[in-house]
Amino acid sequence: MEKQPRDLRRDGALVLVGLVGLVALRVLVPADSVTGVSEFVRGALLGGFVSVMAAGVFRVPDRRAARLVAVVAVGVALGAVAVLL
Repeated sequence: MEKQPRDLRRDGALVLVGLVGLVALRVLVPADSVTGVSEFVRGALLGGFVSVMAAGVFRVPDRRAARLVAVVAVGVALGAVAVLL
């Protein structure tokens, strides 16, 4: 994976957004649900926030970071629904 030069503001902001998102997800979105829709959304948000944080840690270029967020969010969301089945 290619890395771009270190930019403390960009990388720090990505890590901070990911971390704040994970904390907000834990506090605001209930963990137990009756339907699978909530688990799908929760899984998508979890995957998105983790991949945003990883993009900041590993200095991923912006275009590749956007793809990473989308792919990981969908994968974790589908995995969360699969656990329910």
